[in-house]
Amino acid sequence: MSFDVGLFASALLSPAMLRGAAVALILSLMVFAVSFFLCLPVALALNSKRKAQKLPAQLYVWVFRAAPVILILLVVWNGAPQVVPALLKANWFIPFVAAAVSFVLVSVAYMAEIMKAALLAIGPGQGEAAKALGLGRLQAFRLVIMPQALRVALPPLVNEFINLLKATSLAYVISLREIMAVVNDAIAASFRFVEWYCAALVYYLVIVSVFMLFQSWLAKRLK
Repeated sequence: MSFDVGLFASALLSPAMLRGAAVALILSLMVFAVSFFLCLPVALALNSKRKAQKLPAQLYVWVFRAAPVILILLVVWNGAPQVVPALLKANWFIPFVAAAVSFVLVSVAYMAEIMKAALLAIGPGQGEAAKALGLGRLQAFRLVIMPQALRVALPPLVNEFINLLKATSLAYVISLREIMAVVNDAIAASFRFVEWYCAALVYYLVIVSVFMLFQSWLAKRLK
């Protein structure tokens, strides 16, 4: 069976594929933004000398970095309603929300490790200098330490976003209408694998390449 160029072109321009790509991109951006703010207290707890703060943070990071993303997706989508039956009747509990919650849980764990390393890269003298200038602890963190930590963390954070974007392809298992869900439905109807898989590959190549170029530009700017 030969490669059908017409079907491949049709798949690329399919409204369903465009909507799937939009869903994947919007989900990734939303999860990344939420995860960034949630990872900060986890990163601070990881760097804390107090065991009451550090141990729970370490446990959280250990669990969600070790667990496969697909397992977290299935636990949230299928398992959460079993524990909280009210979710079965909740109109807001849709695949997009379940996927967002799942990816946030995982992304926070990875991004916390990135921010932990970035914060450790800022010498203690920076905090002491801010204190000498009369800044409070929160002001010193917000105005002095955090901006410097972000310069260190931004390149790996962009890399984490790229990984997150690719991981959204797993959300098809909970029926989220992203790229791979569209592709799988089209293949089930046409039994044409290569054309649809190649179309999905093109979408991921284009989207990821844009962010890789941004990452490269950012790395040069931060030197």
